[in-house]
Amino acid sequence: MNRRRGLHYLAVLAVLSLFGVSSLAHAHRSHVTLTRVSINERSGQWEIVHAIHYHDALRLLATLGVRDDVQPSSIEGRARIALEIEKSFRWSFGDSRSIVPVTVGAELEGDNLLVYQEMTVPRSGGRIAVESSFMHGVFPDQTNHILLDYSTPKVTLKLSRSQRRAEFEAPPAARGGG
Repeated sequence: MNRRRGLHYLAVLAVLSLFGVSSLAHAHRSHVTLTRVSINERSGQWEIVHAIHYHDALRLLATLGVRDDVQPSSIEGRARIALEIEKSFRWSFGDSRSIVPVTVGAELEGDNLLVYQEMTVPRSGGRIAVESSFMHGVFPDQTNHILLDYSTPKVTLKLSRSQRRAEFEAPPAARGGG
């Protein structure tokens, strides 16, 4: 599991560098979250990692009215942020049937809170839509970047208050799905 987390962390660093962010310490200045979508070839499950800068996560908790002693570093703080992600990201097939990710954990990694999710998608691929309002009520300039890490070349979707929805083509999965 540590190897997987290390790979996720390196992917976050690589993507942030694509956007001109030289280190994770600078990521909070532009109010950007990064969601990385990859495919576990063994299970066919999609693995989703949401990276939120610690200071932004702290601001989110304050906006939600959570007690002052609840921090992103606490179990309760990580759980509240994970619940907010579950409410704020919506995934669906092209025919509008919902796909609901399962949250499998959250942890602090450097200056970021990482929230891990998994979901099953159809074996046949097809159109997938993602919508996000995550942290749009906290920061007017909030942008949610979604990296489709399985694609070549890599594709990054950018969602904001003015562009909350994007669609993409899901590749056929080797296993899993229905």
